[in-house]
Amino acid sequence: MNLTALLVDDELPILENLSFILPWEDMGIEIVGTARSGSEALDKVAECHPDIMLCDIRMPSMDGLELIQILREQGETCEIILLTGYQQFEYARTAIRYNVHEYICKPIDYLDLEQKLRELASQIQKKRLEVEAERHRKSEMEVWVRHKHIIDLMRKEEDSLYSSPPSSSETQASSLRYILLLIDVSGYFKHSIGWSGARHQSWHGMVRSKLREITDRICEGTLLISARKGEWCMLVEASDEWRLRADALAQQVQLELDTTFEIGSGMKTRVIQDVMPVKLNDQMAERYRHCQRLLIMNDSNQRSDAQEQESAEHSIMSFKEPSSRTTMWITKEDLDLITRWIRQGNKQGLIDLLVRLKHQMSEHKSTLDGVAENSLRFLLVHMLRELREVHVMAEQDEMHFWSALHSATSIKELIELAEALAYVCHDKKSVPRPSVSELISSACEYMNARLECDLGIDEVADWLGISPGYFCQLFKNQMGVTFVEYMTHKRMESAALLLSTTEWSITAIGEATGYKERRYFSKVFHKHFHMKPSEFRSNQRAGS
Repeated sequence: MNLTALLVDDELPILENLSFILPWEDMGIEIVGTARSGSEALDKVAECHPDIMLCDIRMPSMDGLELIQILREQGETCEIILLTGYQQFEYARTAIRYNVHEYICKPIDYLDLEQKLRELASQIQKKRLEVEAERHRKSEMEVWVRHKHIIDLMRKEEDSLYSSPPSSSETQASSLRYILLLIDVSGYFKHSIGWSGARHQSWHGMVRSKLREITDRICEGTLLISARKGEWCMLVEASDEWRLRADALAQQVQLELDTTFEIGSGMKTRVIQDVMPVKLNDQMAERYRHCQRLLIMNDSNQRSDAQEQESAEHSIMSFKEPSSRTTMWITKEDLDLITRWIRQGNKQGLIDLLVRLKHQMSEHKSTLDGVAENSLRFLLVHMLRELREVHVMAEQDEMHFWSALHSATSIKELIELAEALAYVCHDKKSVPRPSVSELISSACEYMNARLECDLGIDEVADWLGISPGYFCQLFKNQMGVTFVEYMTHKRMESAALLLSTTEWSITAIGEATGYKERRYFSKVFHKHFHMKPSEFRSNQRAGS
C-alpha cells in the first residue's frame, strides 16, 4: 500500500516543483493534496490524514510551526519535513520539540530531498510492518490463550492459565451459553499410522481450514477448538434459533468434510451434537466427556444426537450388571483369547473381543478417565508382542505401530489402533502357508524359549493354529522323536550347562529347567546322563 503526502507552501512554483520534479510514484508515495496556508493545511490533514507532510515555515496567517503545534495537540502523527529559507537555531529547536523528522533549507536540493524521502518512506513501512506483526502476534496469543483455557475447562485442568482476572471481553464470553458439537474423523488414527510429523500437521491444517470455512459460512462466530488429533469441538452460541443453527452446521460438516478425505482411506466424519447449552465455566468437562463416550459407544453411526444416544446409553447400562472390576478390567482370560486369535489369524475373534471391551467400558463412566486407557495400552502391548511372535509384521511396520501407541492420547485412538492390529492379524490368512519344516522350526523355537514352563502339546498346537493330533504327527515325522522326548532332551542339555557354568543349587537348576521337585529332576537327569546332578558337576570341575 502506498504512503500519502501533503505539500504545504505559500509559493505556487515551489508546490509545482515538489509535485512534478520528485518521482513520487517510484518512491511509493501518493500526493493527496496541496495547501498554501496553515489554516488550509489543517483542513486537508483532517480530511486525509497523510503519512508525510512537507511544510514551509514562513506562511501568512498561520506559519508552519504554529500548524505543527496544533496538529500534534490534535494527535496527528504524520512525519513532517520542514522547508525554510531561514537558518535560525530557534526554528530548529522548535522543530525538534514537535518531533519533526527533517529540517531542509531553501533553495531545495531535490536530489537530497528525494534521498531523505526514500529513507523516511522505508522507515514508515518498516514501522508499519512491525506494528502489524505485533498486532497479529497479540491477536494469535489471545486466541491461543482462549482456546487453551477452553481445553483446560473441557479436560477439567486445575491449573488454568488465568492467574489474573480475565478481561471484560473474556468475562462476557464466559457468561454466554454454548452448545457443543464434537467432530471426530473415524479411521484417521488407523489410516495415519506411519505418517511423518509434517504430514500429520498438513492434514490437520487442511481439515481445520475446511471446518473454519464451513463455520464462517453457516454460523459465524462459532468457536473452533482442536481438542485432540482427529477431533475438533465447535461451540455454537446458544442464542436465537440455536438448535436450527447447530443442526445446519452439523449437517454441513457431515456433508462437506468427507469429500476432503482420500478415496479408499476409510476415514469418515462423525458428529455428536449435544443438547444441553452450558456456560464455558460450567459443566463443559462433563458434556465433553459425555460426547466422547457416545463416540466410543456408537462408532457405527456417522452422526448422532446426544439426546437419543443418552437414552440409549442408559438403556444399555440398565440391562447390565455393574462390573466389580474397577482397577483392571482386562483379565488373563482376555489376554489368552487375544493370544489364541492372533496365532490363528482370527480377525473376527479379535473384533468381537474389542466390541465386548467397549461395552464393558460403558458400564463405568469413570473408566474413560484413566483405567480404560491404561488397560487398553496394556492390551495393545500384548497384541504387538504376540504379533511379533508369529512374524506377521515387517519390522518397519511394527515400529510404526509402537510409535502410534506412544503418540495416542485418547481412548478413541487406542481403540482404532487395536482395530488396526486386528486387521494385521487378518492379513496372516493371506500369507502363504508355511512349510512343514518351517512350522516345526517355529514350534521348536517356541518350546526352547519355555523350557522352564509346564508346557503341553495342546498349548504349542494352539500357538501354531493346528490340532494337537496333527502337531504330534508332524513333529515326530520331522524331528524323529516325540514331543516329550524332545523337551526332555533340551531340558537336560540346559541343566548340564547350568551345572557346569553356575553355582546354582540342584533345586534351582531343576526349577529353571521345568522340574519343580528336586527328586524327580535328579531321577530324570540320572536316566539321561547315567549319573546324579551332583556327580556330573564334580566330574566337570575335575575335568577342568
